[in-house]
Amino acid sequence: MSIIATVAVPSTDFPLGTLTDIDEDVTLTVETTVPTSESVVPYVWVPEPASESVVDALEAESVVGTVSTVDRTADHVLLKVTWNERVNGLLESIRAQDAIVTSAVGTGTQWTFRLRFSTYESLSAFYRSCVDQGISIELVQLHETVSPTETHQFGLTTPQREVIEDAYRAGYFDVPRESTLVDLSNKLEVSDSAVSQRLRRGLATLIEETLAPDRPGDGPLNELDSL
Repeated sequence: MSIIATVAVPSTDFPLGTLTDIDEDVTLTVETTVPTSESVVPYVWVPEPASESVVDALEAESVVGTVSTVDRTADHVLLKVTWNERVNGLLESIRAQDAIVTSAVGTGTQWTFRLRFSTYESLSAFYRSCVDQGISIELVQLHETVSPTETHQFGLTTPQREVIEDAYRAGYFDVPRESTLVDLSNKLEVSDSAVSQRLRRGLATLIEETLAPDRPGDGPLNELDSL
């Protein structure tokens, strides 16, 4: 069974981190892809107003080979990034363990990655590699994956999980918010009242399952005590 680890690193410890220096309020989001030997993080969503500055900054980075625009929406631009052979650090540590980047979001202060590892040993090797390179990495959350046939993850119902994921992707939790309950209700084709209830109940369940104070020391986080 594979392991999902959520880790956070300072923006300065990730090759794309300096891009947020353009505007501390800019948030970059990595597009989830199947990993290849050529690139760990090939696609990045950038807010449209900052896209030209981000492209210029990327092209000036010594570890970046090429940058090209592959898609546009009303608010964002999807960039494809190829890295040259000198790229190392966090990206190389991810690639060395064949980890899958299931999500990654960067701000002016930190990047947060959700990574899938095949074993705890692979996760430990990744963690040690980052520490050995002086990367300030923080393990935020760790859990084993569930079967694709499971209808509940972290105690969430499928509608609750969907509304939380959609709200996150749409920027509902951003400051300032980039979407509203009405926007979400239109997308999900349910009333805004139903969206609000699902969101509140889903978040309450998620907190109870992952952050509840009455469950200290419970779960696979203890597996990393030996790191």
